[in-house]
Amino acid sequence: MLSGRTASWNGPRQDVTSKLTHGKSYTTSVWVRTQSGTPSAKATLALTANGTTTHLSLTPATTVNSGGWTQLSGTATVSWSGTLSGAAFYVETTSGTDTFYIDDASLQ
Repeated sequence: MLSGRTASWNGPRQDVTSKLTHGKSYTTSVWVRTQSGTPSAKATLALTANGTTTHLSLTPATTVNSGGWTQLSGTATVSWSGTLSGAAFYVETTSGTDTFYIDDASLQ
């Protein structure tokens, strides 16, 4: 469970720097539900290369709720300019700071 968020982008994060290959397509799947409310959630990849961080949406924003698990899924090609120094996979909401749960997240 992720609670106490202070911004919509605050979410659980995993370092995936060593797992990425420039120009490769990755499929993402993550199951999300909220404690209450119906925010839209999405999986995002933050890529840092040559001191600049860019954000790539891995899944479309999808409404989630407390009544059951909702799967976020999508495929995106990951690329960057220069030398990759960091990459973080995370789940966020498009607005608000709702408490949410995550289960079975993958980036393959």
